[in-house]
Amino acid sequence: MGHRPFRVPVKLRVGNSGTYVAGSAWEALELLERDWPAERDSAYLRACAACRDAVDGFRAPEWARRALENAARAAGLLADRHRS
Repeated sequence: MGHRPFRVPVKLRVGNSGTYVAGSAWEALELLERDWPAERDSAYLRACAACRDAVDGFRAPEWARRALENAARAAGLLADRHRS
């Protein structure tokens, strides 16, 4: 198992705490399993599976990154890439 870093981190809006930055499949999986602030729908489940597969070395980290982005976008949590 490894952290499996993303080339570009994924920024998500998470409640009043501001922005969460997932820089790896491991960090994304921690957010998904512990602190996901939205409905755990099919996009969420796909992101969890993709991140687990990336952490275990079965998939590329970018596969997990795309799945996380899709789940965050579907939940309205994806932070604007143009903001800092």
